[in-house]
This record gives sequence, structure tokens and C-alpha cells, in this order.
Amino acid sequence: MNAIKLTLLGSILLAACTPRPTTVDATSSYYTPRIAAKAETNDIPKRAAKAETNVLASTPATDPVSTTANTEKLDNNQKKATKTAAEANVSPAETAKIAATSSASAITSWEISGAMAARSKSKGWNASVNWLQRGMSHYQIRLFGPLGSGTVLINKKGGLVTLHDGPKTASSSNAEELLKRQTGIRLPVNNLYYWVRGLPAPGHVQSAKRDSANHLLVLKQSGYVIDYGQYTSVGKAVLPSVIRLQGNGVFIKLVIKRWRI
Repeated sequence: MNAIKLTLLGSILLAACTPRPTTVDATSSYYTPRIAAKAETNDIPKRAAKAETNVLASTPATDPVSTTANTEKLDNNQKKATKTAAEANVSPAETAKIAATSSASAITSWEISGAMAARSKSKGWNASVNWLQRGMSHYQIRLFGPLGSGTVLINKKGGLVTLHDGPKTASSSNAEELLKRQTGIRLPVNNLYYWVRGLPAPGHVQSAKRDSANHLLVLKQSGYVIDYGQYTSVGKAVLPSVIRLQGNGVFIKLVIKRWRI
């Protein structure tokens, strides 16, 4: 019996002295960082998505109606700028010039009464003048008293120009050559059709100076310098009343005392 008791006591003592195996707690500090890191890693996409959502929420959305309105406003401003620029191309001075030129160019028939003085190197005369114009192809110019004679009549019908000086008559298709041959003075009658109205003749203009109302003051054309000393109102038009021409060896002064249009 004693032997059995001793055996049991020895077993109990042996079991008490034997070391127990170590038990690892899943919630211990060794595993906590890994678990936290894994949890944080898993949470990154969620936080990024949330942050992106917040950013998108804070960014003002594009309003289609507002965009359309701004586009229309820009288009309207561009149209206004284009219109203003187009209108700026026609200044008040240019408008006045167009109006003055239009009124003068519209006059194709007239009667002028006045005086003319003409000089060249070898000739010179003064005369009263009556100029009747009926369109571009028909005119009668009467000079009273040139070269000490009576009346010189210059008549143009179509392409033929005829000069009557008393009993003498001469004809030509070139008015300037005819006048030079008969009177000793080359009168630029073809260009005078325009110059007498304050208009440049067709062709090249060397220079032109105008006043504030855009009436010609000095015109350089076809070898002549045409100086407009004075204008007068004739109906709704403003036409020259004193004209001086110098060039090509001649000087001519025309004083218009009366316009009839």
C-alpha cells in the first residue's frame, strides 16, 4: 500500500515539474502591427475613393445652360466687334466725301457764266465765257472777246468738235489740238468736264488735297495742278466758283459767276 502511495506521489510531483508549452494570444502585440497594417492597406482604396468623392463634390459642376449662355455671349460680342470695326471703316469724313462726290458726279448737264483768262509762253487772252453742257458728249462753249475778236464758239456733238471764229470754221476729233491751233492755248476741255465740278478725271491722280468738308483744294493730275480757290452752293450741291490750272506750258483761271444745273 505504501508503495502504491509513493508511486502516485511521484507521478504528481513529476507532472508538476514538467514545463508547460507556450500559448500565443492572437491579440498579442506581435500580431497587432501586421493586422493593423493589413487593415490600413485594405482601407486605402476606401479612403482614396472617399477623398476623390470629396474632391469631386467640392469641384463645381459644369452647367450646360451656363456654358451655352457664355458661348452665345461671346458670339454676340464678336459680332458687335465685327460690326463696330466695319462701321469704323467708314468715318464721318469719308461719308461726307462720298456724299459730296455723289452729288457732284450726278450733275451731267449745266450752264456756266463767268470769265476766263489763259496764258502760254507766246499767247494770252481774257474772255467772258458761257459754257452749256448736255451730257458728256455734247457741249457749247462761247468765248466773248478772245484775241481781240468777237465770239469764238466751240461746239461738240458726239466725237466731232467744231470751232467757229467769225467766218472761220475748223473741225477735229481732238478738242485740245483744235483749240491750240486756233487760239494758241491748249485747253484741257475733256478733263475740264470733271475738274469744273470739283472731281478728279478718270485715270491716275498724282495727289489730292481736300478741306474739312472733303471738297478738293488742290488736285495734281495729267500734268496739271488744279487749285480750287472757292466753292459755292448750287441747290443741294457744292460746286467750284474759282479754279486755277497750271501745267503743260499754260495757265488758266476760270471764275464762275453763275451755275445753272
